[in-house]
Amino acid sequence: MDQKKGIKLAILSVSSVLMIAMTASAIMADIYAAFPDADESLVQLVLTIPSLLGMIFSLISGPLSTKISKKHIVIFGLVSATLGGLLGLTLGKLSVYILIGASILIGVAQGINSTMTMALIADYFTGHERSTLMGFQSAFVNGGSMIILFISGQLAGIEWNLSYLVYVVMIPIILIVLKNLPTDSPVQDDSTYEGGNSDGKMKPIIYLNALVMFLFATMLFIFQANISVYLNVNELGGAAQAGMANSLMTGAGVITGLLYGRIRGALKSITMPIAILSVALGQFIIYSSSSSLTGILIAAFLIGLGMSLAVPTAIFVASVSVVPTKSAMAIALTNGCMNTGLFLSPFIINPIVNAIQPGDIGFRFLFGAVSLI
Repeated sequence: MDQKKGIKLAILSVSSVLMIAMTASAIMADIYAAFPDADESLVQLVLTIPSLLGMIFSLISGPLSTKISKKHIVIFGLVSATLGGLLGLTLGKLSVYILIGASILIGVAQGINSTMTMALIADYFTGHERSTLMGFQSAFVNGGSMIILFISGQLAGIEWNLSYLVYVVMIPIILIVLKNLPTDSPVQDDSTYEGGNSDGKMKPIIYLNALVMFLFATMLFIFQANISVYLNVNELGGAAQAGMANSLMTGAGVITGLLYGRIRGALKSITMPIAILSVALGQFIIYSSSSSLTGILIAAFLIGLGMSLAVPTAIFVASVSVVPTKSAMAIALTNGCMNTGLFLSPFIINPIVNAIQPGDIGFRFLFGAVSLI
């Protein structure tokens, strides 16, 4: 295997487990039942704390990668996720605080590797090859998640803490990275940059791009945080059905990622608006489908399609809007804002919707749809 193929294999292998923290969304109802005396917001930290740590470490990993090899940073993230998964598997039933501790380790990995996979693409690939590989990266993120979420959902049907067993997949991925990813990044030549602001300063579009992704992620997380409870409340299913919905969402991402180069070429500047409208439509369908599992599954597909158009578009814009040596910083800023939105989502959404329509889980989806539009 030549070096570039090995690098692609390493990047895509790590990408396939980037959304593994979402496995918690399928077992939220079970965690609430296991710890009935725990505060709702405390229990939701199991799902949201990876986003907080993801926010922090996605921002830190950008400047850190100028001092430490990206390979070593990636391996640290993978080991952290492995330890978090094993902690949830073996001791998670003892205390919600142990589950939160597991989520902290998982969040460190999420933040580091969500930034590093994109930064590595920007380091080693340019032009059409870069945008195509970013699409494939998105496809592997969602394809890996689809398989992981389905398996974890089935395991949760046996015993909810067994969903953490899927984290053993990190072990072979660590070996792939050790073998194929170079320790030293390629030398970057800023003199070849043709996008303006060659002094290395961030362009205004970088900050606008990051703000849009913060707001987008805030509304997107309504699905992940509430779908399990929504299905349970409306007697449409439990952890297995929630896992199915999450798998369909990520399955849409596989298709979108594989076709991303062509889709972006056709939609051009309206790619992001189409992505946002797709998520809004999906959330409105969920609100309207309280008695239909089929409608919810269709909505999950639309949400996944929108998410997988929006994320690579935002990251590609960030990577080409600065000089090559600053691409990791721009990607870290965009990724950090997305993770910030994911983490803050329940703290922003829940008080607002509870003030307007107390106790109505479905109204959260309607609020998300209207806000996105």
